[in-house]
Amino acid sequence: MVALRPRALAVIRPVTILLVLLETLPARALEAPREVAPTEEVAASEAIAPDSDEPLPFKLSLPTEEDEAAWLTPGFRLQFGLGYGFLHGLGGAPSWTLVPFQVRIGTRLDNDWSVFGNFQFSALRANNASTGLRFAGTIDPTWHITDHLDVALGLGFGGLVESSSTRVEPNADQRNTLVAPYTFPDASTPLTACSGIGVASHARAAYLWALGPLSTSGVAMQIDGQWTACVDTIGAIEPDTARPITRRQWWGDMGGSFLWVVGWR
Repeated sequence: MVALRPRALAVIRPVTILLVLLETLPARALEAPREVAPTEEVAASEAIAPDSDEPLPFKLSLPTEEDEAAWLTPGFRLQFGLGYGFLHGLGGAPSWTLVPFQVRIGTRLDNDWSVFGNFQFSALRANNASTGLRFAGTIDPTWHITDHLDVALGLGFGGLVESSSTRVEPNADQRNTLVAPYTFPDASTPLTACSGIGVASHARAAYLWALGPLSTSGVAMQIDGQWTACVDTIGAIEPDTARPITRRQWWGDMGGSFLWVVGWR
């Protein structure tokens, strides 16, 4: 064997060590670095970029399935309604246009049924420039046909408070001749003003959609009927009982109204 010189050994040993190290490195370490596409660089920069001062665009979130399902659960319900309608007098009673304001307070019993107390106050105006107020309170069993559509029937009390009008007073001589209460046979010649209470009923259909888990809105149509005992005090006293002598006249009214409704739970 040829003996190597010390200077040659000093060169060969480092080269041998370097070759051994290169063979032990993973293959991926020898791969060339991958070029990043410009679009990837932009996306990465946007992902890690800090919040800018520019406001984000406003987006209105739509009701989710959870919001719709929340309205099917039993519990307290409150609704307000405002609308416009008419009231047609039957048998000679006056007719009116009305602006109803409605408050409904109740509870959802299950998926199909609710029960409400319905309180309605309506501003009245007739063609003869007379004005008045209609009020009613009913109990409304409500059937939910679908998640959005419901129908209700209501029965309770209703009344009218009317201001003076230009109508001619019927049987005006009775103010001096009556000695006992008197009831008119019909309303063909209505009293100059009505103040009384009676029976009220209505049929109602509403279509509501959820605005969120706590609020809802929609439209409603209502058909009303009312039978009112109008009472007119003539200012005389019964001689036997010392009670005021009154004249009574029954007014029948039918009408309808459309309302915008908002509700909460």
